[in-house]
Amino acid sequence: MKLESNKTHETLYVFNTHFDHHGTTARLEGARLILAKIREIAGGRPTVLTGDFNVDQTSESYRRIHDSQFLADGFETAEERYALNGTANGFKVTAYTDRRIDHIFHTRGFKVLRYGVLTDSYRSPSGDAAETGSVAFPREMKFRNYLPRTPSDHFPVLVELE
Repeated sequence: MKLESNKTHETLYVFNTHFDHHGTTARLEGARLILAKIREIAGGRPTVLTGDFNVDQTSESYRRIHDSQFLADGFETAEERYALNGTANGFKVTAYTDRRIDHIFHTRGFKVLRYGVLTDSYRSPSGDAAETGSVAFPREMKFRNYLPRTPSDHFPVLVELE
């Protein structure tokens, strides 16, 4: 997707992908192809690549993108990092892993102010809160009245770029 600032008319490209979850060769070729397409479409302009890469930070296809000298991992370049967990959760709120299979890469011109894996981003009422239908936001919220939920088998990843 090509985005253009209304004020400065600067251009930003955003790409998103979902790599194959079984084929090692497919992921390696996917990494090669997406790097080639980004260079072809965006050239040297500011670019962000996001997605479910289905591989962690130790895999060969991750390394192909990471070591490209073209894109950097927002996790590594962030000034502030909040990532107490990896990104895959298998629909289990309490799942813990250090594997990050969802990544946000960016070209070198960006400053990454913050990076986070959002493990506690969705709750629904239970107990007293469910019976009354009351939601205590923005007042004090008692977490025991709300059940943690997972809308996906992956935790959301957030970056703040400048």
